[in-house]
Amino acid sequence: MYYSPVPLLVLRSDVPALMEVNGSPAGECLPGSHIALPLSDTGDYYIGLSPLADERNDRLYGITRKIGFKKGQISAYPAPDVEVCTWPGGVFELFLRAGRLGKDGVPRPPYRIDRIEPRFSGRNFALTLYYENGIRLSVEEDGETRSVTALGEGETGSLNVKEIGGEEYVAVRTESGGRQQLMLLDGNMEAVFEAAADSILTEKGTVCCIDRLHTLLGHERRIRYARQADGSFLAAPPETGFFTCPPRKPAGSFERAVSFLEAVREGFEAEALSCLTDALKEGLSFSALCDFFGGFTEIRPPLSDKSGRYLGTVTKKKAENLSTARLYEFTFAEDGRIDNITEQ
Repeated sequence: MYYSPVPLLVLRSDVPALMEVNGSPAGECLPGSHIALPLSDTGDYYIGLSPLADERNDRLYGITRKIGFKKGQISAYPAPDVEVCTWPGGVFELFLRAGRLGKDGVPRPPYRIDRIEPRFSGRNFALTLYYENGIRLSVEEDGETRSVTALGEGETGSLNVKEIGGEEYVAVRTESGGRQQLMLLDGNMEAVFEAAADSILTEKGTVCCIDRLHTLLGHERRIRYARQADGSFLAAPPETGFFTCPPRKPAGSFERAVSFLEAVREGFEAEALSCLTDALKEGLSFSALCDFFGGFTEIRPPLSDKSGRYLGTVTKKKAENLSTARLYEFTFAEDGRIDNITEQ
């Protein structure tokens, strides 16, 4: 179905943009959509992207990139800022990003975020978390400044005294870009633990760092850190599950096929096999299933097709912006499970 009698160029953009090919308008492209054009067997193409609007924090500018073909194959790759994916049947997918210039914002005056005055072993401290071109932490003892530490980007945070594993620590929390950071200071105000994750909790005498795996069902990976006798923190083996939210139920054939491939990619054996009919998985081992698909990093529908019948697995090549896709056809039983998979 997706094999083209001539080479096909698929253009995608990260922002609403007017796309041009060799100086001629090819149409408007929105994020999540595409423009498809037939290619000559041999020749050079100059692909232009012109953003249709600025973003909240950035001014966008247009770019032009060149790609060359010879006998139906890429002979000259575009610049590294363009992602290129080759699909079966002579389909070449290009993902272009608009240029960005940060807007000049109004300078933000310094402000205090939090302050505590803990007492450790008869010593009096004052800690101040504040913003000044980023988040900073000031530590004072008996009215004299001991240190000022830059903690990086961010705007919010907190200071608390926490008991972990029978010992008290100052917990310095900050947040930036949706990620949380935690630093624990001991009674000498020395950092003994630092971590960053999507969510950081302190429970049952341990520090729990939880990161999203960005799967359709919402899997998460949790690592617990326990305090040791020497004051260090030891990481336990990672756990995978749903720790901050319940699993999402896939809706329709497309999401069922995606969640199946994600389970294969992440090594979730029971979950992957549960997506198959009894007849299909009879005598089929998980290792054989993994061998069938090979290693892959991404899952994409071809040509924006979200019917669930066709899905591609994408594998990065040596260069970070180059990848290749394998195309599979899925058929489903009446109960929604997959009853056959065929590589195209």
